[in-house]
Amino acid sequence: MKTGSKIAAIVIVVIVLVTGTVAYLGYFSNTGTAKVYVQDAPISNVTAVYITFSEVALHGNKTGWANYSISSTTVNILGLTTTNASLLKSITLQAERYTMIRLYISSVNVSILGQNYTFTLSSPFAFINHTFVVSAHSSTAIHIEFNLSQDLNLNAKIFTPNIGMVVS
Repeated sequence: MKTGSKIAAIVIVVIVLVTGTVAYLGYFSNTGTAKVYVQDAPISNVTAVYITFSEVALHGNKTGWANYSISSTTVNILGLTTTNASLLKSITLQAERYTMIRLYISSVNVSILGQNYTFTLSSPFAFINHTFVVSAHSSTAIHIEFNLSQDLNLNAKIFTPNIGMVVS
């Protein structure tokens, strides 16, 4: 009888240890990763478009709005496509459906025919209303595409983000 109790105790300890190890390794985790990239559609007479990003905000159906710092990352967005897009931030998120993105922009500097100009921002962020899903234990790539021929008013020196998005 004592041997049976010892075996039962050892089995219970082993089960607890295995369960703890599995939980520690993240098997019960309900998070995934969203990788936010930026790219553009080119515009003539423009040789560089430097956009400084400060943060990204994501709206989840369950979690609501959450902001993530990008640490003032400046990207020359001109010529970036899906194949060479610039990674702004890799974010660990709750696995769920997300419906909106705000990409905060602190400055836009444009080189037009060799002259550099600081553009006025029509809004402090680019707003994207597009559903995407972050699944547990997986990575979702979000490619935010600027349309520079619409975004840049070259005469008035105003930047108004017109955003498209590809999720993979």
